[in-house]
Amino acid sequence: MENSILSKSLLPIVVVLIVFFASGCRSKDPGWINLHTTLSWHGTEMAIGDTVYDNLERPVRPEKLYCYISDISLRDLDGVWINTSSISRLDFTVSSAEALGEINWDVLKKHHEFNAIRFGLGVPSELNQGVDPASYPNSHPLSVNGSAGMRWDMDNSYFFVKHEGKLAAETGGVIDIPFALHPATDPLYREITLELSNNIIIRSAEIEEVLLNLDLGLAIEGSYGDIDLSQVGHAMGEVPNAIMFVDNITDAWSLKN
Repeated sequence: MENSILSKSLLPIVVVLIVFFASGCRSKDPGWINLHTTLSWHGTEMAIGDTVYDNLERPVRPEKLYCYISDISLRDLDGVWINTSSISRLDFTVSSAEALGEINWDVLKKHHEFNAIRFGLGVPSELNQGVDPASYPNSHPLSVNGSAGMRWDMDNSYFFVKHEGKLAAETGGVIDIPFALHPATDPLYREITLELSNNIIIRSAEIEEVLLNLDLGLAIEGSYGDIDLSQVGHAMGEVPNAIMFVDNITDAWSLKN
């Protein structure tokens, strides 16, 4: 009888300990931030392959859009930036694209509520040259397979963005003039910062999704000037069209409501 009473008295303590240790194990899982991005053209939803129109009313058909998103960072309420040290290859030929950043559980213990997002457009300089893509597993975005055409072998580095398509010489014309914007050198790396209208909280073992929009029209005709796609040809290094493109596209990302 005495052992039975003792067992019953210890039962609540045992339950609490089980719950405590179980929750302690779960808390060691990381948390994730997922940036989910869709496309538009001067405010109108679009997809790669659609026909859109430039400011001269010429039809434009974007055919490819890939880019690297790196170092997704979050700013906490004390102004501290937490870097996920992430890198993702976004493929917009499948309509929308996603980039994932991971935050370790020990970081989340001190930093879990955030009011701004920052990420790089391109591959950070320390990863952009002198790295053998064969050294990465196939699933890695910088590997031979993972980069999928974003590796610039001539310069042993990566394209930051690949935007290709065709346009017509005039309104109602045949869409047959090709253009290729391939920013690829370290001076063309850019950072985008977005202030959140509502704070986000990231918890261990959970994924917090943030919806973004990339206005491709503003990347061509935007804050830093208008690019005449009929005169682009192939813009890759530090040439005026490539510089204007990465400057414009920096301002072309926004948070979706």
